Amino acid sequence: MKKNLSIILFLLCYQGVFSQNSILWEISGNGLSTPSYLMGILKFIGEKEFYLPKEAVAKLAACKTFVIEDQVDHKAQLELNKAVHFPEGKSLATELPPADYERIRSFFESEFKIPKAKFEKEFSKLIPLALSINMTRMSLGEQVRYYDIELLTLAKKNKLETYSLEPINRESAAIQAFPMKDQDAALLHSITNFEKQKSEYLKLEVAYLRGDLDKVFEYSLHPTENNPIFIEEFYTKRNLEWLPKIVKMINSKPSFVAVGVSHLEGEKGLLNLLKEKGFTLTPLRVSH
Repeated sequence: MKKNLSIILFLLCYQGVFSQNSILWEISGNGLSTPSYLMGILKFIGEKEFYLPKEAVAKLAACKTFVIEDQVDHKAQLELNKAVHFPEGKSLATELPPADYERIRSFFESEFKIPKAKFEKEFSKLIPLALSINMTRMSLGEQVRYYDIELLTLAKKNKLETYSLEPINRESAAIQAFPMKDQDAALLHSITNFEKQKSEYLKLEVAYLRGDLDKVFEYSLHPTENNPIFIEEFYTKRNLEWLPKIVKMINSKPSFVAVGVSHLEGEKGLLNLLKEKGFTLTPLRVSH
């Protein structure tokens, strides 16, 4: 349960201003003597489908600094785990309309063979957004790999300096800003469209491995249903907070920045924000 919400960061893709034809971008120009790199990552992928492009490995090795969104140590994971669970004494049963709760519980019993007692003890303690996203991971029926952890491990092996763009409680605050009634609606939407959601995630995995982010965005079924509050709190505000930190890092030394792919996209996505600061963003071909 500790990683239930770590997968959030790849979701909520919306129409942007760049043609997303690579998962790896070179940042140059604007006085930089050495380029830096920005990689859009899925936070998780099936064990059998996991692949780290050799081009990304090479560019990371050429840098001095590695940067990810949040801390991934034990303390940070505990903080995030707290954010995706209801406070003590509350659960889906106490916070959602009875009919919605029963529909959700029945779905988990029929789809995942989760008996009522286990659902009430474990799954009902998760907020709807966490439960909605966790459904996709469960549907894969296999172990998963986490790109941020894999890249961080490689960065440490290469003796790069490692940083996070924010403390984990900043992500927690963004999650908690999503209204409960909207989370409920999003979870019910996922249940109603679950077969399509499973199919599209498999297509998303294939598109990602091809470096075809246009297709990643096209196939993503948004668990938040493009809720404007969530977009503002989870993406726009955080991107704007990260921007000066990224600019400072790439001006200091060549850096490799890895964030969820959806943080690249849109008018307030990192690609466009960096371009507005005067940098040149060049998509790099990746192989598989």
